Amino acid sequence: MYKRSDFTKPTYKTAEVMKILNVSYDTIKRYDKTGKLPIKRTETGRRTVLREDLLNYLDSLEMLVNDEEITKHDVIYARVSSNEQKTKGDLDRQAMFLIEHCNDLINPVILKEVGSGLNEKRKKIQELIRMVESNEVNRIFVTYRDRLTRFGFHYLETMFKSHGVEIVVVKDQEKEKSVQEELVEDMMALIASFSGNLYGLRSKKNKTSFEKEKDYAKQER
Repeated sequence: MYKRSDFTKPTYKTAEVMKILNVSYDTIKRYDKTGKLPIKRTETGRRTVLREDLLNYLDSLEMLVNDEEITKHDVIYARVSSNEQKTKGDLDRQAMFLIEHCNDLINPVILKEVGSGLNEKRKKIQELIRMVESNEVNRIFVTYRDRLTRFGFHYLETMFKSHGVEIVVVKDQEKEKSVQEELVEDMMALIASFSGNLYGLRSKKNKTSFEKEKDYAKQER
């Protein structure tokens, strides 16, 4: 589904229309020939589609919704660092804590995942960011700020605020110890990561030096 606000340009190129409609170039040519989708030609003969014509076509396919029809959600985001914590029920308890302590939730969506707070490629955090960018989120509820990310929280906060999204931190005091333990685990993982990168750089440097010495030896023969 698309929103009207997704389309801001006055005209769209053939490649863009193909991607939007998920059709081939031959299909676009057929639409042009049959008049199924009004297609204009530029002075150089290129096919283009006017914004309103594209919106009308999407509307006829029931692929278009008005922005005011989109219901925003309050998102409950819960995360633990290890599968062991998930097995112990920490992940579910974290989500339930937020549900029980937030009485005015509107169309709530629950996102739960296992992963380090240092991993910015987590699937659910990426899903949350996409939802925010699509203006589908009203508020985000977490037990601690580092549930979202271990570092760079203020970057996320600034981006979310630009979309009118508030991050609400509801502290679970009983889980403060496990949060501190996770911080230690994340720091150890960070040190291991930097150590691995440093080792890789040294190995590459040594390999390069070895190759240069071999080349020099060959030249001396």
